[in-house]
Amino acid sequence: MSAIPVAFSLDQVVYGFTSDISAFGNNLKQLADGWWVIYGGDINQDDIIDSGDMIPVDNQNRIFGTGYLPEDANGDGLVDSGDMIMVDNNASQFIISITP
Repeated sequence: MSAIPVAFSLDQVVYGFTSDISAFGNNLKQLADGWWVIYGGDINQDDIIDSGDMIPVDNQNRIFGTGYLPEDANGDGLVDSGDMIMVDNNASQFIISITP
């Protein structure tokens, strides 16, 4: 969600994740290469990344979950320790959804 008005008068709306951050609430993270990314790890979609998101990831990790799964926090098609680390790191930073 943009923090500034976006014109919908054209057939296509483009949002660039390489320039100034203009997402609502400035709730993005800037990577070393300059790109801005959306935090991942809110597995249960309750607007906060916390220990409640770790349980489903751990369960899918134990059965070697693959494919397009909500528990695949990093989007690589495999639920593994990489997803667990992402959820744990973002939970320890108290990442929450910021909405109007």
